[in-house]
Amino acid sequence: MHARNSQLDLHDWEGLPLLTIQFKDFAFGHTFYEQFQHSTATYGGEQNTIEIEKAEEYTNVIIYLSEIRGEEGDKRKQIASLLTNVTIKHMFPIWLTEWLRNDFHYKDPYEIDAIIEHARDIFFNMKRNIPLSISFFEWQKGMFRHYEQFIRDAVNFSIDSFLRFRLREIREELMEVVEKAIDEYKYEHDYQIMVQTCREFLQKNNPRIHTVHLYLDYEFKFVDEKGRQVSQQDIRRWLVHDLCFEAPLPITERVVGPLVSIAPKKLIIHTRQHHDGLIQTLLSVFEERVELVEESTAGKQ
Repeated sequence: MHARNSQLDLHDWEGLPLLTIQFKDFAFGHTFYEQFQHSTATYGGEQNTIEIEKAEEYTNVIIYLSEIRGEEGDKRKQIASLLTNVTIKHMFPIWLTEWLRNDFHYKDPYEIDAIIEHARDIFFNMKRNIPLSISFFEWQKGMFRHYEQFIRDAVNFSIDSFLRFRLREIREELMEVVEKAIDEYKYEHDYQIMVQTCREFLQKNNPRIHTVHLYLDYEFKFVDEKGRQVSQQDIRRWLVHDLCFEAPLPITERVVGPLVSIAPKKLIIHTRQHHDGLIQTLLSVFEERVELVEESTAGKQ
């Protein structure tokens, strides 16, 4: 594991510029050590630039700056960049777990993991169009600047103290991400309950109309197998209170609740407009009962 002879005292290398980073968490320190080794190998550098020593309570990672290629400032920027990436990978789930347990009182590991996954999607992967006051790239750059400025003249430092004090504001900026992730988790949780409630209703109730054609255009229209449009009066009469998921939308704009209340054996969806979210919900609820009509045939009923 050591790049140099572990029997050598560090004082034997007093003539060399050293940077010693102390980690209380061995896994954190070892991840940084391995990432540094990988990065050095990738760019064709020497493999004797870093070593790791595990003491009783701490792990020391020693970097021999004089043996890294490049200008002094570039060397420290390289180290700051690696520290930033490893810190995000290692500490992001830890920080979020602390917020969730201490400030939002979540205890269930499954719920915590699910919320953290939502946070990754929102913050790292930008899979959802959710506005944040700071982007991941800005946040990452902020962490890098803290590291780069601190180790510019440092010879040794404790990563734990650095995280606690120097990166306190960086950590606190994640509170907004946590709140948005919780909102997304609750929304998805409620959505899954809604889907399951609808499926159970369909299983337990006989159809009021065997086949329903749903036309999705600028307005919604329900038509039975004989080509007759289902009246608003019938929809109001059949609508089950427990299926009023789309309230407070007016009855003319509700789709899921009225359709499930009708409980058709077959649902044929015709569409001219983009209603991807609604169609996905109907597919989840009605499953094998659904038939999608190609757009070119929509409206020919």
